[in-house]
Amino acid sequence: MYMAATIVVWEDYMKDRVLGIISIIASSLLMFSLWEKRIEAKVFPLILLIVLILLSIVLIIRKGQKEYDFKKLDQVFMNFLITSIYIFVLPYIGFVVSTTCFVSIFIIINKYPIKMIVAVILSLFMSLFLWFIFVKLFGITLPEILF
Repeated sequence: MYMAATIVVWEDYMKDRVLGIISIIASSLLMFSLWEKRIEAKVFPLILLIVLILLSIVLIIRKGQKEYDFKKLDQVFMNFLITSIYIFVLPYIGFVVSTTCFVSIFIIINKYPIKMIVAVILSLFMSLFLWFIFVKLFGITLPEILF
């Protein structure tokens, strides 16, 4: 009986290791494919690929977790619902307003130990920061208020 439980944990650990190795190989190949691109076009993908490689290394060396379970399925459903609403209203009320509302509601629903006013202020600053990065630095247009 003890031997069977050890084999199951070992198999799960091996799955994580194999997935980590595959992720490192795929990320390395994608990094190689960016080699001849202009520096402006490859900076952000390179940063993401480096982060993916680091997370894959963590996945390889960490001890396996026996099982993943959702104890609060209603919370998962609520997160899915507010994400769906966010995607729907984003083109109509704009990026900054909808993202501020989404992140604030997300923090409140998931009962993070933070005051509501602080959550709203942090959400607003995060939305403005992301807007600045995408619009001013990258030159990407984001949805704006329609009225």
